[in-house]
Amino acid sequence: MNREIIREKTMQLIYQMEASGKFDVSELSMMEEDSNIIGKKQADDTLDAIKNHKEEIDAVINSNLDKWNFDRIAKTDLAILRTAVAEMMYLDYIPAVVSINEAVELAKKYSEDNAYKFVNSVLGKVKAEVEQEAE
Repeated sequence: MNREIIREKTMQLIYQMEASGKFDVSELSMMEEDSNIIGKKQADDTLDAIKNHKEEIDAVINSNLDKWNFDRIAKTDLAILRTAVAEMMYLDYIPAVVSINEAVELAKKYSEDNAYKFVNSVLGKVKAEVEQEAE
């Protein structure tokens, strides 16, 4: 299973977590195709980051919104943003540009027509913030 599919399935699980209000993958009922990503390092690391650092991830997203309210973010876009921000903040083996590019592609596939521009803008700011903190 390639990284893009793992990321897409992970994003879908994060969306399901938001819908259920349960940010622990062990509490979700999963279809077999989704459960196949459990045990994959990238998926496990991202889901663990969401479980353990959701508030920090959401705060970073919120602080990088430009003239937008966090509560107005579409749930799909929020799942995409959480996936990418978790990768950028906690998975140092995935380059930030890869997280951003894949998030943009997910937004093109799953969101409204121009949502990818919003996702790209927010993640570009997050990338700059994460890089500045790393210095």
